[in-house]
Amino acid sequence: MNTTNQAIFVGKGVYAVNEQHLDITDPSERNLFIYRYAAGAQFNISRKLQNNVICGFVALTEDPNSPGDMMLAPNATLVNKGVIDLHFKDLYAEHIRNMAKGDPDYHVDALRGYAMAAGENSVLVNDGVINIYMDHDADAETTMYCCAMWAEANSQLINRGEIHFYGNGSWQSLVRGVGGVANNLQVINEGLITVDVDRAFQTRILHTAGMNGSLWNKKEGKIKIRVRGRVMTMGSVTGTHMMNDGEIDVTSIATLIEGKIPYLFNFPPMATGMYEHFRPGTMLPAPIVNRGKIKVHLVGSQESGPEAIAFGFYYQMENKDDGQTPTRYVSNEGTVEVTQEGPQKYITAELGINMQLKTDNPVKMKVVAWNTRERDFANTKDLFACHSANLDLSDMRLTFDGKPAKADPKTLVYQTEDAKQRGDTLTIV
Repeated sequence: MNTTNQAIFVGKGVYAVNEQHLDITDPSERNLFIYRYAAGAQFNISRKLQNNVICGFVALTEDPNSPGDMMLAPNATLVNKGVIDLHFKDLYAEHIRNMAKGDPDYHVDALRGYAMAAGENSVLVNDGVINIYMDHDADAETTMYCCAMWAEANSQLINRGEIHFYGNGSWQSLVRGVGGVANNLQVINEGLITVDVDRAFQTRILHTAGMNGSLWNKKEGKIKIRVRGRVMTMGSVTGTHMMNDGEIDVTSIATLIEGKIPYLFNFPPMATGMYEHFRPGTMLPAPIVNRGKIKVHLVGSQESGPEAIAFGFYYQMENKDDGQTPTRYVSNEGTVEVTQEGPQKYITAELGINMQLKTDNPVKMKVVAWNTRERDFANTKDLFACHSANLDLSDMRLTFDGKPAKADPKTLVYQTEDAKQRGDTLTIV
């Protein structure tokens, strides 16, 4: 296999295959493009934000709305059959050197890396190996998006090979496996994805921050994570179908991170196998289903703080429910195992709802089926946990290791004491 240290850039509407070893460390023009975009409300900045992006195998074109700027090119098909190694060390070091020069016109708001990327209506397939080396300074104070496969709206992304994240990372770095921030993404993993990183603010493996679309970890798919920081393994917002038929294995080295991402809230440590974050509204949600294996292990310490949590599934609804938000459906027909260790007893459960929301904001949810192990529910608190929820368990198919079982629905749900004292809503039918 031929090795090169130069990225492959193609254009819109192109079909391209990489069979080389792309060993990308140099953040010079041959491996980098400038990405400028309008700032969101959370940034409180009127100018466009700028990201410097180091690349492996990427479709690019000129932005028609901003001459001179580049954007991800649409309608591309990219297939990786080789090896893509993407390093962040030199990209960050160059950024620091430029910052030290004191140039008032130097405004780089974040650094990014795309091993593979394309614009809307594209197809990305990894049949080879992608290695993301988060080998930059562990104390870096710059936001860094470390992305394996990334695409824009109406695209399909498939991993059939291997994707690995390594390194020390930093508290402002974000692990991004396969997905994007766009509507109607179809994301499929039928290969191996691993994360062995000391620290990252947030880790998402199969992910979308757009509406609709789907995330599917197929039967052959394996995801294995060991990291500090927030972990949302399969993560989406409203309307995205999520299904796990494969294996998800998460080890969360629970660590409280404060004040590292200035435009995001500070949260206690959280880890989950499947995650949906949403706001009230009438948009129809999509079910979340597990038919495979989910394991989440919380490793607690003095660095964890008192509010570290871990779940197999987690739902959180921001803002106040106006009474119009449709019911969400969830089903666990596989296995979910959530365990912990550390200096105290942490809140863990197979399903968590609104556990990091401090106001009464009940999520309407119907549990279709739940497979768990036999236990005395009246004296355990690790099946369903919430601050506020309206739970419909009336037709739930409860099984113990696949065998039909019965239990009083009221014994299956644990509401925290602080939520009870606030008077948060909990209804169970």
